[in-house]
Amino acid sequence: MNMCGSTDFIERQVYDMYEAIRSHSIYNLVNVEYSTGSSSDRNSTKMNLITKVILQDKDGTQYSVEPNPYGLRFAKGEISYKKYKKLQKSQTFYLFFIFFGIIAFFGFSMLVMMKYFG
Repeated sequence: MNMCGSTDFIERQVYDMYEAIRSHSIYNLVNVEYSTGSSSDRNSTKMNLITKVILQDKDGTQYSVEPNPYGLRFAKGEISYKKYKKLQKSQTFYLFFIFFGIIAFFGFSMLVMMKYFG
């Protein structure tokens, strides 16, 4: 059984989001960073995970965004870069909160099971 199916799905989703950013952006696409380096370092025979998309406005200011819905919203001009960073930070906090909540739930469950079955 091939275990790369889930990573292929993730790579495909990220690539599709990158393509949406590239085609709908009001900014110029300057560079793409991959999990193995920048676009100039990319091995063309293997699809690497895109981690950052570098965009540049008319004034020459560069913005680094992740290929996700928030990055797409910024690239389209729907939100400011400050709002993009705020949304990214809140998403990260939310994911950490969920992760530690799950850990606490299982820890509490183990304690209860040890008390009643131990």
